[in-house]
Amino acid sequence: MPMRKLIIPLGLAVIVLAFGGRVPNLVDNPHATTPAAGVTLALPTSYVVLSPFSRILDALTLLSTAQSIAVIVTVVAVVAGWKVVRRRKLKSVAISIAATLLMVGILEAAAAFLPRPMASLTVDNPDIVRVDFHSHTAASHDVRQSFSAEDNRQWHRGGGFDIAYITDHVKFGGAEAALARNPKLAGQGVSLVEGMEGRYHKIMSTVILGITAMDAPALNERGNILSAQLKSPREPVTIIAIPNRNLDSLSARVRDSAVALPNLAGIELVDAAPRGLAQLDREESKIRSLARELGLALVAGSNNHGYGRAVAAWNLMKVPAWRSMRSDAVASAIENQLRADRASVRIVHRTRPGTSGFKVVGTLPILAAQVVGGLSLTERISWIVWIGFATVLTSLKKRRGSRALA
Repeated sequence: MPMRKLIIPLGLAVIVLAFGGRVPNLVDNPHATTPAAGVTLALPTSYVVLSPFSRILDALTLLSTAQSIAVIVTVVAVVAGWKVVRRRKLKSVAISIAATLLMVGILEAAAAFLPRPMASLTVDNPDIVRVDFHSHTAASHDVRQSFSAEDNRQWHRGGGFDIAYITDHVKFGGAEAALARNPKLAGQGVSLVEGMEGRYHKIMSTVILGITAMDAPALNERGNILSAQLKSPREPVTIIAIPNRNLDSLSARVRDSAVALPNLAGIELVDAAPRGLAQLDREESKIRSLARELGLALVAGSNNHGYGRAVAAWNLMKVPAWRSMRSDAVASAIENQLRADRASVRIVHRTRPGTSGFKVVGTLPILAAQVVGGLSLTERISWIVWIGFATVLTSLKKRRGSRALA
């Protein structure tokens, strides 16, 4: 193979070796540049072997809607520009754009639907429990209908969670199915516990932890509590969910509400749905200010609807000896801490672009730098092997094409 044909693969290999390992995978703040302490992003062997695909699909999963559009537009612009520079005909440019859009569409679909290994969070302190406050099953109307309670458990196991709240939309079937298969002790596997997502004042979502089917008669169709006579064994705790269309009026609505919000204790800083991530990027300072004003804990929620295989953020809470406790006892301890201490939750974020405003146009280069910069040593080796494999495969294909023309 002529040396000039190796310039691109050799250049990619040098970039991977030179810049890999320079960006933290886990941070305590979306804008932090130093790694979060006491935690590790654990990668299964299959994830490392498939690292070029695993990393790219994870990165696409953690984009907001605007960022996804920016990536697509940038890729199409680069491909079209390259064809124009090479003075290709308009038909050739159009075909290249169509092929690029198809390829990006396949990647986006793979990120959403393809079963694949997950990166998980491990913690150094055995008293730390990893919590997800907001997830769903097929009991919710807007969730992938094959996403069962056990699929939810498997997703949280893959992502490195210990406890996850099933917060379907004023439905309790998913949570009840999950409870029946919880481990005897919380340390023996992933425990799924009860909660509910409802609508408040018609424009705001709330997640209520600890509420169960026993309280269904006290709820209206939006999940608003109409009666103070709740029957669940645990005292419910309310978290304000994002995205929220009008944070500016939220404080007044909360204070003047005629609808009960039991033990309002938290607000999502991170909601891993694309629109939720967009609001984090756009209004992080406003959410933090609102939390201070109302005395609320900042929390994260996967808002998992059965799509994607990457975790945007984890909640870490200290519950001594939680591994030897039953799941409902751990849930009670978590809820008690939320009510008593708004600083009891630590959010650990997966590094992502986090661009906002006009800066969203730079999503693709930022994303590329973060993907390469986060590679471990074993992943860098995997990438180089894949680059070599792709180079050899391309060379063989061209040789076969040349022989066919001869």
